Amino acid sequence: MSDGRLALVFDDGYIEDYEGIYPVLDERGVPACQAIVPGWLGDDGHLTAEQLGELADAGWEVVAHGRRHRYMEPNHLAADAAAGDRRLRLDSGHVFPGEDHGIYPGDAFEVTDCDRTETHTLTGKDDDEPVVELDDPLSADFAADETVFRPTAEQIRDEVVGVRDEFEGLGYDPTTFALPYDAGDSRVWRAVADEYDALVDATVRSLPNPPGTPPLSLSRYYLETSHMRTVEIEAYLDEVAAGGGLGILAGHTAWETVPSERVATVVDAAHERDIEVTTVRDAV
Repeated sequence: MSDGRLALVFDDGYIEDYEGIYPVLDERGVPACQAIVPGWLGDDGHLTAEQLGELADAGWEVVAHGRRHRYMEPNHLAADAAAGDRRLRLDSGHVFPGEDHGIYPGDAFEVTDCDRTETHTLTGKDDDEPVVELDDPLSADFAADETVFRPTAEQIRDEVVGVRDEFEGLGYDPTTFALPYDAGDSRVWRAVADEYDALVDATVRSLPNPPGTPPLSLSRYYLETSHMRTVEIEAYLDEVAAGGGLGILAGHTAWETVPSERVATVVDAAHERDIEVTTVRDAV
């Protein structure tokens, strides 16, 4: 038996986890991990709380995925900002104009270049480009090449720690966290480290985690067809089998790039190499 283990992590709690992936994994006698935003349970295309409970009873791990699926990595400015400006153009694909996720109006953000820091509430974002609007004008000039627009420490804590209250109401106490969008900085990492035992996406698109990798520094790769070809998955699993440690493969099952047949192929390939398919909770 190989010393290697493999954990599958499915993000966002899509209904396909239950309807398509669960039967495939149940047939093979293996669990998976679900990275859950509690407030999305019961939404169109997502699991209900009852379905999540059935998966948890079957041995699936419930992983915390943030309270509102906020984008917590600092954003760079795409243009210099001047005193008096209320609208900032960000060099980011994560503003999600017209969509209710990522960056939320009503949240508090810092505009900082180390020398100066201003805190503002986001009041809006454009429908067709990555432009955000602040509650009050900037009081100073900020150069794009030295400035970041980032959530405040309090906002990070709400996302990372505040979600625990919602999980408690559902009867769960997650020990593993998955960063929304795989995005964060050292402040986010510290908030996670103070509250959880493991972080599945400290880095992404990387090699398997060798034996001895700290649980709060785990890497994952996406098994989606848009990220890995079958030959790449096999090479990844070869390394897990040969080197031991923990491989983590992730996906979003609402997307066409994660058909249930592909998940079945991954599990079968792991078993052919005597790799145990388990949860992050049980592997670390």
